Amino acid sequence: MSLKRLAKESLIYGLSGYISKSISLLLLPLYTAVLTTEDYGILDLLSTIVVVSTFLILSGTDTSVGYYYFRKEHFDERAEILISSLYIRLLFSAAAFAIIYLFSGFISDLLFGKDLRLFVIITGITIVFQALHSFLFNLLRLEFRMWLYTILSSINILLSILLTVYFVLLKGMGVYGALLAQLISYGLIFLFTIYYVFSRYKFRFSYNWSKKILSYGFPLIGTGVAVWILNSTDRYFLAHYLDLSSVGIYAVGAKLSNIVGIIGGALQLSWGPYAMDIQYEKNAKEIYSKVFQLFFIFNVILILGISMFATDILKVFTQPDFYNAKAVVPFLCASVFFSSAYFIVSIGINLTKKLQHTIWITMSAAGINILLNFILTPLFGSVGAAFSIMLANFVIFLLTFILSQKYYKIDYKYKVIILLSLPAILIISISYYFNLMILYRILLTAIFCIVSLGYIYNNYKNSEEFKTLKNMLFRKNNNEKELDIKKE
Repeated sequence: MSLKRLAKESLIYGLSGYISKSISLLLLPLYTAVLTTEDYGILDLLSTIVVVSTFLILSGTDTSVGYYYFRKEHFDERAEILISSLYIRLLFSAAAFAIIYLFSGFISDLLFGKDLRLFVIITGITIVFQALHSFLFNLLRLEFRMWLYTILSSINILLSILLTVYFVLLKGMGVYGALLAQLISYGLIFLFTIYYVFSRYKFRFSYNWSKKILSYGFPLIGTGVAVWILNSTDRYFLAHYLDLSSVGIYAVGAKLSNIVGIIGGALQLSWGPYAMDIQYEKNAKEIYSKVFQLFFIFNVILILGISMFATDILKVFTQPDFYNAKAVVPFLCASVFFSSAYFIVSIGINLTKKLQHTIWITMSAAGINILLNFILTPLFGSVGAAFSIMLANFVIFLLTFILSQKYYKIDYKYKVIILLSLPAILIISISYYFNLMILYRILLTAIFCIVSLGYIYNNYKNSEEFKTLKNMLFRKNNNEKELDIKKE
């Protein structure tokens, strides 16, 4: 099986991510003009609660369902698998909301040092809706309904943005308005999910499948706790050692770095079902290797570009209070890359059902992140926090890579990785240290991109995908020439 299908699916999935991040970036000038750095910090801390709670609610069920869904021997039981996992999701999300509601006062004091219980409770309700939102879009990926995924995702994104503009900009409701916009947009998807799932699969709950799903994903519950620690530590340390304004500035830097997630997120969404589906192909390992190499090259180019021009981007899209976010961008970009690359290289662990390793790997990384934040955040502020999360995600990537290779060896091209990584790190370091003029930054970035894309051309020009694209282009040009001749 060629890479054409994966490329097509990644591109389609990437549309929603591209729309989300593009519109979000375009609206950044308005948000930073209306919201203070402290407001941004509050929103960012609340968003981490949503993200990490979703990890805990999932409890590995997405991975578990993906594994059983594509096993040949279980094709006739797909409805029971899906509905059973939905009930698990509903139960866990309800429990999460109950805990957040009961301890809303404590959470508010811990995070913000003041009474913002209403914000915490609204976030708790949003978590329930978000859990069903993620279930629906995971189901659409399993069904390979890419266009419906993109359409619904785009509608959800646009609705959220429009509601945010209305509540925050027009009504001046600040943080409360931003939270209300998320609540409504996710709530509508929640209702659609219930209708879509039960109208297609009915109420086919299976107690036995519930046990199997939880049993397979159980090791990932510990991983979920570790991920909560890993993804929240930097913000909490900044809020503790500095202030909420520092968290807000850091959040803007994270928003820029999330542009890297367009490639990683799109591939990640299509990768799980695709990787499992081709596991029986003879050239599966070769495809896995090619995917990682191309993923790596395009991400290095993107990280370099964002890091080199972070100052210019911030000056265009934000206010002066947020310009200091430049310092954390390279580290957070690298962190996003390692977090995305982990999903690709973990194929060996997933195929061999060695998910128990993800517990100690993620917990080790979380421990490293906490230790580094204790040391580096008081000394270097947001840069120390960004470096800590980057190194922690690198540890997850590296350990996962080593173990996955142990159980399912794939011939990755290590030489290319080293030859591209070192120059990129050197170029970014020189640019930041000497504060290079934009002309020099453009020149260095252009040279790196030409070399990297030249490598792709030289190594993939004889591939099936490249030949197909070339034939299509030449056929188009030939057709145009024939039309011109006939006109004459």
